Amino acid sequence: MQFNSLDFIIFLNVLLIIICCIKKRKYQHIFLLFSSWFFYWYTSNNLLLLLIFITFITYYCGNKSYFAKDHKIKKFYLAIGTIVPLIVLGYFKYFNFILSPFSMIIGQNFTLLEIVLPIGISFYTFQGLSYVFDLYRGTLKPAESLKEYALFISFFPQLVAGPIVRASEFLPQLKNKVIITPENFQFGITLILWGLFKKVVIADNIAPIVNIIFDNPLGKSSIIIIFATFLFGIQIYCDFSGYTDIAIGIARILGFRLPQNFLRPYLTQNPTEFWHRWHITLGRFIRDYLYIPLGGNRKGHVRTYINLNVTWLICGLWHGAAWNFVLWGGYHGILLSLHKFLGRDLKIGINNHFLNKCLQSYAGLLTKILITQYFVFLGWLIFRVGNPNNLLYCLEKYICFDFSFQSTIEYIIFLGGLFVVLILYLISINEKVSSHITHIISYDWIEYFGQMCLRRWFLCAILLIFGIILFMPSNNSEFIYFAF
Repeated sequence: MQFNSLDFIIFLNVLLIIICCIKKRKYQHIFLLFSSWFFYWYTSNNLLLLLIFITFITYYCGNKSYFAKDHKIKKFYLAIGTIVPLIVLGYFKYFNFILSPFSMIIGQNFTLLEIVLPIGISFYTFQGLSYVFDLYRGTLKPAESLKEYALFISFFPQLVAGPIVRASEFLPQLKNKVIITPENFQFGITLILWGLFKKVVIADNIAPIVNIIFDNPLGKSSIIIIFATFLFGIQIYCDFSGYTDIAIGIARILGFRLPQNFLRPYLTQNPTEFWHRWHITLGRFIRDYLYIPLGGNRKGHVRTYINLNVTWLICGLWHGAAWNFVLWGGYHGILLSLHKFLGRDLKIGINNHFLNKCLQSYAGLLTKILITQYFVFLGWLIFRVGNPNNLLYCLEKYICFDFSFQSTIEYIIFLGGLFVVLILYLISINEKVSSHITHIISYDWIEYFGQMCLRRWFLCAILLIFGIILFMPSNNSEFIYFAF
């Protein structure tokens, strides 16, 4: 059930009406649990049983690990609670991916299975694993009941594509009744409408252009490849952050607070900062449960770089069973390692007063942002183009600009890009104007609109709804991360 579908609008309205009629907290939670299961069943049918199985196995093993006195027993249940969900995830997501190269090695062709990837399996599996890990470490107390834990795993707003919520963030909120307050309702609707605008108006209108170019990129000039890469970067941000906004907004209406998942990532000044602001909940999961257990940066420089690259190769594989995702993960591992090496280990420019002063100016900050995003968007090119031949061609055109303009529109795109960059640098020279623009960009406008007086908010909401309806494409497309 897609957030941008009529079915979901009906589902959400019926749910809100019924939840308001239920007075007892216990029955509210039971109703939310069964509603979440219905939400999942509506799209996935019998694969709901898989969600319930992951819920039971992680709950049982996590609790057993927490209460076990013997350390070997604790490790046993940790192993079962980790390995079984990962085997399930591996089968559905990676079986054919592993089988293909294996058949080539032994020289025998195997018939690939027609495996349907359950929506959201990567997300709810990670939430279950975080529960098991935290209980094993003793940093979390077990859920008070299986019902509460099942609601934590299955809570429908973030079930399919995050944010990846931790039990320590969600379970304490279940101590309160579900009360739909005017403040939460207004703020939640604001987030939902803004998320829908990003998804329906921006991402879905960009998608056809990106698809046309990348479905057959051979023969296209550098400016077209770079333009399509830029559009895809905008598309995936608006699509994914749009989903997150809607999820957080729905949860907020019900009185639940989900963690932030995006924080202006395309304004970051280095690769490390980018990954602190993009898919924040996945980043912290990988950091806390993979990178740090591997040793993090505590075991010397070489081991730090190895840990970074191993972590990001796994992160790439988590995104999908395809070599371009593995390459994308490896690319970001190398990029982060280079940033750490040049900036922290070699300490390039750290004692150069003039260079530091230039970099701290608005023009310097703009330069760092543009350079960072050049490499980030290069990563999106790897992420988007799955065909190896097409990817090699696109990488060559992206990195080595050919100055080939095959049509007037290509000249316009090229000159338009130069003009925008020139204007940005001219603005950055004036500190007063730059400071004002920086304040506008960094201001929390969602918080502002979500708390304005009802009359003005209602007018803004109507205008946003009108814009969504006016610019909505004829065909609704799935959210990109439904497939992960």
